[in-house]
Amino acid sequence: MNSRRNFLRQALFGIAVVAVPGSALAALPPAFLFHPLGPGADLGLGWSLQRIFPPHEGAITLNLLHTDGRVARVDVCLRNGAARGPASTPLLDFIVMDGGDGTAPMDESLGRVTRRLAAVAADNESMDLDRIVDLVPHTQRVWAHPDSMAAASLRMAPGAPSV
Repeated sequence: MNSRRNFLRQALFGIAVVAVPGSALAALPPAFLFHPLGPGADLGLGWSLQRIFPPHEGAITLNLLHTDGRVARVDVCLRNGAARGPASTPLLDFIVMDGGDGTAPMDESLGRVTRRLAAVAADNESMDLDRIVDLVPHTQRVWAHPDSMAAASLRMAPGAPSV
């Protein structure tokens, strides 16, 4: 765990880490990444951020809801090399958990709001590296939790039974 923490610190190349003790940002472990957005926030294009889950199996899970009833699960993982999802930051990769292999076209509006979430996270990710130390790259998650990753598109909550 210390080596991952050190890696994250070194990856920022001297960018100052700013802690925000006692603020509303500390309400949920990963919520600081998406500040000022929170559950219920309108992301535009009909999408809203419904829920932010704490890290589970190496990723933070976001539930998104569209006004037409569509739902989307986006897992935020540690970025390792080239981005694998439709959006990324210097440290994070945003993976849409839709059961695909990343080659099929994605709904443009979902891609755009995922990029918006990544832009917000990019502004906040260096605030508290200790709170993202439990994240791992998506490829590592697939190898470590193959059954869970295969069923992830059927579950909006990490670790919940498939629907």
